[in-house]
Amino acid sequence: MCPRDLVDWRKPLAWQVGHLGEKYDAWVHQPVDRPIRLFGNPLLEAGTKTSWYWVPVVWLPIVFYYSWYCYTTLAKGTTRLELTSDFSIPIHKYLFPLLFLMGWFLWSFIEYCIHRFVFHMKPPAHNYYLITIHFLLHGQHHKSPFDGARLVFPPGLASLVVGSFYLILLSTLPQILGTSVFVGGLCGYVVYDMIHYYLHYGSPKKGSYMYGLKAYHVKHHFEHQKAGFGITSTFWDHPFNTLIPDEKF
Repeated sequence: MCPRDLVDWRKPLAWQVGHLGEKYDAWVHQPVDRPIRLFGNPLLEAGTKTSWYWVPVVWLPIVFYYSWYCYTTLAKGTTRLELTSDFSIPIHKYLFPLLFLMGWFLWSFIEYCIHRFVFHMKPPAHNYYLITIHFLLHGQHHKSPFDGARLVFPPGLASLVVGSFYLILLSTLPQILGTSVFVGGLCGYVVYDMIHYYLHYGSPKKGSYMYGLKAYHVKHHFEHQKAGFGITSTFWDHPFNTLIPDEKF
């Protein structure tokens, strides 16, 4: 180990980073272009890596199925939203695209909140376990942003967020309405993960929307780690005052 290094790169990092204490935040935001090994156990290590194509393979069939289910259920014309015990309004199949887009919009807010308040929390310097959790969730991505095997969520971890999103919607909305909003949000998540991967490894045409997003995300990684939390768009960075200043590339 080089005397200037704070960790031993020859060993798994998961159990080392918690000992960095007050040095962790500065260390994790100094990117390196080298592979990271998190765990010594090969099964645990493999579980932290996911090829990009598993995201659409796992989740798009669910999006397609529930989209068909919700639309055909609403098409029966028997769905009504009860506002009071004596008054209800019909929910037509033509409202499904609106409910779907509402879910997508809701996901964009969740995307922003998770990235800003969970992934970019500053763990207490004295708390070994919170530093370790932060590194496993997102710190390792900022330390090694070009690790292509850790740019999308493993389906197992993503299912915890997806399942919680679904249960919350079903507890607040009638079943068919909650499912319609859910499937839009799930589609938004798939697009988010695919765009995130593309922003790291794609080569968008200069002047295009994706080129602007890529430049924005590069600045988030290398210049403005405390801002620029939007991935699929910069929409929520505006009202929350976390927009990265516009610069020409």
